[in-house]
Parts: sequence; structure tokens; C-alpha cells
Amino acid sequence: MTPRMRDVDYDVARDILRYFVRNPRAADTVEGVARWRLLDEKIHSNLEQVTRAIGWLVSRKLLVSESSPPSNSIFHLNQQAEKKIQNFLEARDKKQGPEERPRKKKNGKQRY
Repeated sequence: MTPRMRDVDYDVARDILRYFVRNPRAADTVEGVARWRLLDEKIHSNLEQVTRAIGWLVSRKLLVSESSPPSNSIFHLNQQAEKKIQNFLEARDKKQGPEERPRKKKNGKQRY
């Protein structure tokens, strides 16, 4: 029996498809997909999100990146940016950091 469209979690369906697109030779049971494949897809997605977020934090000097052999980087707080870090963490708008909020120009138009 085919599930009704309103009963389908499209985010889960996309995750399953992304996994099979990245691994076209994969085959598994529903239980296997639920246990291993979705976990793998979440980790892959999370790594991409974390990589972008860390890059953004380093570019704003909130985190410091140090090279560590062989090719990994280690990240830690920039102690000299304590106030800037607090401002970012306390920002009301969780979708935009304090540096990303639009500011008004003198003529009333917004700028970013």
C-alpha cells in the first residue's frame, strides 16, 4: 500500500534519496536504511553545516584555526574576541548574527 502524500515526511524522503544518489550501489532493508543510511546522511549533512559555520566563525575572528599534522585543523575560541562572541550569542534574531543584520542608511534604505 502506498502512503498518502500527507503522511510522508519529505525531509526524511530527501535524506534517503540523497544517500542513494551518493551511493548508487547501496541496497538495504527498511531497518537498515533507518539505522545506518539515515545516520550516515545526517552525519554528512551535519559535517557540511559545521564546516560552513566554523568557516564563518573563523572569518569573523570568533574562532581561531591552527594547523595540526597531518592535515587536520584544530579550532578554539579567540579569547581576544570575548565581547564580540557574547554579542553574537545573545543576538535576538537567531537566523542572523549581529554583524549580518541589515542597517538603515541615511536615506532610509536598508543595507547589509
